[in-house]
Amino acid sequence: MQRLFVLIALINLSALALAGDTTSLVDLSKLDASKLTTSHAAVTSTGEALSVRSEDAREQGTVQFDVPEAMRDLSTWGLVKVDLENVGDKPLRFTFWALSGNGWGGAGTWSTQPERFQLPTPGQPKSAGVEVLAAKERRSFQMDLHACYPKPDASGRFYTRAMEPASVRWLKLVLGERGQVLVHGIHISGKAPAKPHEHFNRVLVPDIERGEPMAGKRVYQKLPGWENTRIEHVLTLPKEWNQGTKFPVIVEYTGNVFYHKWCHSTGLTDQGNMAYGLSRGETFILLNLPFIATDGQREEPNGWGSIEKTEDYCMEALQFVSAHYGADLNQVFYTGFSRGELAMNYLALRDDRIAPIWRGFIGADPAMASAKKWQGTAGWNHCAEGWDERGARLHGRPFFSQHPSYGPVHVDVEYLEDSPSTLAARAWLQGMIQQPKP
Repeated sequence: MQRLFVLIALINLSALALAGDTTSLVDLSKLDASKLTTSHAAVTSTGEALSVRSEDAREQGTVQFDVPEAMRDLSTWGLVKVDLENVGDKPLRFTFWALSGNGWGGAGTWSTQPERFQLPTPGQPKSAGVEVLAAKERRSFQMDLHACYPKPDASGRFYTRAMEPASVRWLKLVLGERGQVLVHGIHISGKAPAKPHEHFNRVLVPDIERGEPMAGKRVYQKLPGWENTRIEHVLTLPKEWNQGTKFPVIVEYTGNVFYHKWCHSTGLTDQGNMAYGLSRGETFILLNLPFIATDGQREEPNGWGSIEKTEDYCMEALQFVSAHYGADLNQVFYTGFSRGELAMNYLALRDDRIAPIWRGFIGADPAMASAKKWQGTAGWNHCAEGWDERGARLHGRPFFSQHPSYGPVHVDVEYLEDSPSTLAARAWLQGMIQQPKP
């Protein structure tokens, strides 16, 4: 009976899409607000609409809508539309997302009104995909389910898709500041493009599970001594893993909380996709490690937190996976996105305790101040201070750095598809583990 219901739902969705109609994706009148996944937001139902209120000026409020399994294949549809109303007396900044998981970045909204309705930060251009509702304003916004990142590869043929429209698993509303918004409706409409962009073969990142580590699995894990905190990391054992064999390691650090049209970054450890893209789940043990907050009790999604505690955790995690899972501490590589890439210098070369552990770095030259744009200043979160001193600890060890013009967007999915630069990065890694450590 359940399979029959799923089949009927899919047939109905496909028929509506072919007809070019609009249909509700989330029935707000039947939604149990208490069962929604939220962070720093209070959600209540008004009957026909959903009220989302963010009261914490320091944190962005979020609410996640899980798409029923029978409704997840939206590949024949063109758009998701959301009808929002700002009930407050001040402009309210927000982003709205359709997400697929498994390493897909996500598609964000753009306004259905002219640009003059958007209220940018004074002195700064409006970030694409960061929308603004004026006080007491109600308006519709839409997202392209087939959006691609805006620049093709060198051949001009291949684009990276922002999400997988055949598997839309979540919708997510993020309020950029304190305020209240009413969600009046979430709909799907329009048709998929007749000829979608070509794209590279993409590796799908497995979901993270809770349970014992196993070959080919990604699992949450707590370190001994950190059990009474909310801090954990993600361990991925390669598909060919077996007890008693040594495996090289890739350590990955994520960026900050950062939302705009082309970047859905939660700032959390389990967001990391780069190490899995580089390894394709083979050959390497993967460690997605957290930045530690100053209180030592939680993960820090923004900024450095306590860089000293973050270093301690990194060293302990490497020793733990070496003792229990065969991590080869002579073959440890570093990669990171945004904040994580800056931490190649700020964390990975911080002192003579942590600097010697790295075999190589992927994504940047940790000794070259990408911080040159901050020349004469302290840089982002003081990262430019002492850059050269830390860079000297590289001692000539190798790194793989992409050409600066390659990345058209600020996003962490670059190693998931078989683009020329990704193939080159993977080949470099394989070559490195076949060479003796200098």
